[in-house]
Amino acid sequence: MLPIGKIHIFAQNIKDMNIDKLKGFSPKINKRAIEELVGNAPISFFEFSDNDVSNHSLIYTKTGVTSSISARALNRWIEQGVVIINDADKGKIRRFNRLENIWIKIAIELRNFGVSLSNLKYIRKQLFDYRVGDFNMFKFKILKNILYAPEYLVVNEEKEIGFYSYKNYSEKVLKGFLFSHLNIRFIDYICEEFPDNNLNTNFGIKNFDDDVDKLSLLFYLKTNDFQEMRITLSDGDTRLLTNSSELKNNKSLLENIQNWNFKNIQIKVDDESVYRIEG
Repeated sequence: MLPIGKIHIFAQNIKDMNIDKLKGFSPKINKRAIEELVGNAPISFFEFSDNDVSNHSLIYTKTGVTSSISARALNRWIEQGVVIINDADKGKIRRFNRLENIWIKIAIELRNFGVSLSNLKYIRKQLFDYRVGDFNMFKFKILKNILYAPEYLVVNEEKEIGFYSYKNYSEKVLKGFLFSHLNIRFIDYICEEFPDNNLNTNFGIKNFDDDVDKLSLLFYLKTNDFQEMRITLSDGDTRLLTNSSELKNNKSLLENIQNWNFKNIQIKVDDESVYRIEG
C-alpha cells in the first residue's frame, strides 16, 4: 500500500489526466503507463519533475540536432510527426531541446533495427503524449535514470514500450518471461546530451529524495550542467566548483554537501540563469 501522501498525489494526478490524449491508447498501455510513471516515486520527485531546474535543462535549453541524421530524413520525420518542434522554432538552428534530441537518438537506433516511421510515431506517442499533470513519461523517466538508477527501454513486437531496471530485466530474462523485443540502454542516450556528466558518481547526499532542493543539487552534480557553483559554508568561507568531479579530491567539502552543512549554494547555470539553494 502507498503511504497516505503518495495516495493523495496519485489521486490528484489521475484527476488531472488529459483524457483526450489517452483515447488512442489501449487499456493495457494506460494501466502500465500509470504503474510505470507513479511507481514508488516520492512527492518531492514529482515536484522536481516540473520545477525550474528540470524544465530549464530539458525543455528550455535548445541546440541544433545532436545526432547523425541527414536534413532530408529529419525533415521527413518532422512531416510525419515522428519529431516535433514548436512553430516558433521552425527554421532556427537551435530548435531542439534535450528531450527531443534524446528521442531523435533513440528513434535513429530503432530505425536501424527496421522500425517503420508509423511505428516510431506510435512509440513516441506512448512516451510523450501520456501525461500526468504537466509532465510526460519521457521526461519523468529521463530524470529518474539520472537521479536514481539506469533502466532499459524495451519495445515489444506490438511496438508497445516499457521500462525495466537492470535487475528486474535480468530476472525476467533468466525466467524466460520476456518474448521477442528490442532493448535500448536508455542511459546511453541521456549521457550524450550531458557530455561532461558524472552520472556514475555517488555523491552521497543524505535523504536526497525527501527534498526538492537536494534533488536539484544532485541533478546538477550528476549532469555537470552548470558553469560554476559557489558554495558558502557555515563559517562564511566560499568555495568555487567548475566541475562536480572536483569533489572527488575534496572530501571535506563533499562531506559538508552530503550533510547539508552549508549556508547557501549559488549555481550559475548559464549567462542568464542562476539557481540558489539555502542550507
